[in-house]
Amino acid sequence: MITYDTAPFLDRQLTLFKSRDALVFISLADDACADFHSFYPDEHVTRDEIPEMRYFQSYAAGQFVDWAQLKTAYLKGTPFQRDVWQAMNNMKLSETLTYSELAIRANHPTAIRAVASAVGRNPLTIINPCHRILPKSGGIGKFRYGSVIKQAILALDQQLILVK
Repeated sequence: MITYDTAPFLDRQLTLFKSRDALVFISLADDACADFHSFYPDEHVTRDEIPEMRYFQSYAAGQFVDWAQLKTAYLKGTPFQRDVWQAMNNMKLSETLTYSELAIRANHPTAIRAVASAVGRNPLTIINPCHRILPKSGGIGKFRYGSVIKQAILALDQQLILVK
């Protein structure tokens, strides 16, 4: 069974989805259940309190959070996608990477477009910091939930670097 919980987050809402004892999906969409079902159409969800929400509320309040404290799992994902997601998960707070740099870290140095696709399918946004993958040409690039929230999360990360 998949449970979910929603709370305010950076002038939006954040929804966590959990299976057993692990977070499996994080959404910043207005319709988080539809977002979840676009990844996992056959899963059923039910609303319940998720205690891990407090970590995200602390993060949004500008407090450093060690995401490694949270148990996560993937409901689906190819070995290639998991390589990319793990490489993002291993990034330091102060790091941003280009897609080509991430491809190298994920041990797929020639698969830059496929890496970009895997970044877009990241089910654990924020924990696997896909918002810190930037285009080589400059700017902040695309983000599944829009450039405004991507910029807000990047600014929050910069603030946390100064705090930590």
